[in-house]
Amino acid sequence: MPCSECGASVRRGEEETHRCEPERRLDFVMFELRSEVDGFDRSLGAYLDSPQGRFEQWDAERRRTSPET
Repeated sequence: MPCSECGASVRRGEEETHRCEPERRLDFVMFELRSEVDGFDRSLGAYLDSPQGRFEQWDAERRRTSPET
């Protein structure tokens, strides 16, 4: 059976002794959130392609490279 926390295969009867590995748990959570991550990437890309997003990028670069006054 798959562990509901990390997705690892766990033998029946060993559910009580199973301990999730942190790296496997992170991979499993990221796998479950893949559609939300993809949606965020698409939304961010669309925003950065918009006039407001291009201005924000320009302004951030200007602030990053201008000497402090």
